[in-house]
Amino acid sequence: MKSDIEIAKFVYHKIKGTDLERNVTGKLSDRGRPNKSDKEDIVISVLANEGCGQIQRAYVNVNVYVRDLWNSETKAWEKDTLRVGKLCELCKFLISIRKDEYHTTPSKCSQKTSPTNTPFEDGHTEHFINNKLYIEINNE
Repeated sequence: MKSDIEIAKFVYHKIKGTDLERNVTGKLSDRGRPNKSDKEDIVISVLANEGCGQIQRAYVNVNVYVRDLWNSETKAWEKDTLRVGKLCELCKFLISIRKDEYHTTPSKCSQKTSPTNTPFEDGHTEHFINNKLYIEINNE
């Protein structure tokens, strides 16, 4: 049986060195987002880790944070749709990662973008791309 830490490390090493990691302004982490970061961080977290038999199943979030843009006409922060779109494209490989006993099941993975609803000290806001991965692990 694989622990949450082992599963997060598997995903971390699959992202490390990729175009996705090279194109963000922040850090890749499997231990939470850096404190008070306003950069484009990639954060890995294991949501569920079930099964101790031959097949183990886990849901893993890979969240990518993206700063919103200021619209001077509307005087409001808005989702940076171009940047979010580019990073969504760079995340697509996540639904088909595999190594040894680990593999994702693309039909059970999803991607969506949501606001964080957390304003920063300077007033800016951000969105995050939530890549929800379904990973099966063969423990034979």
